[in-house]
Amino acid sequence: MEAFQSAGELKIGVDSLDAEHQEMTEAIDALRHAVLSHAPTAVVGPLLRQVAQVTQAHFEGEEAMMQATRYPGLNLHLMRHQHLSEQLNALVARYDRGGFLLNEHSIKFLHDWLRIHIQKDDQQYALWINEHGKR
Repeated sequence: MEAFQSAGELKIGVDSLDAEHQEMTEAIDALRHAVLSHAPTAVVGPLLRQVAQVTQAHFEGEEAMMQATRYPGLNLHLMRHQHLSEQLNALVARYDRGGFLLNEHSIKFLHDWLRIHIQKDDQQYALWINEHGKR
């Protein structure tokens, strides 16, 4: 599995969200590097928690923006955020209990989810917000 090819493939045209997506990308790439280089749990654990923290912060900010701009797709977007949050929190909890070791497949899940979510769900929001002039 490769790191994200290009930050450009994840840009949606909303500067604040693009910056957060970049931060999330960098957090996942740092975790990926640590896992693939067999870094100790003292390194991997905090990186996994960082992915969860930047993801949650992004979700909160994005959801507030969607509410403020009265985005009609808010409810579905919220459900998708909730689903990933639950999966990510469960992954962190299992890892912290020692019941799960991260590997290439778990990192690929994070990588693919972020890319797909940005290119589909977040892109739909960007189109809506740019069309309505509420940046």
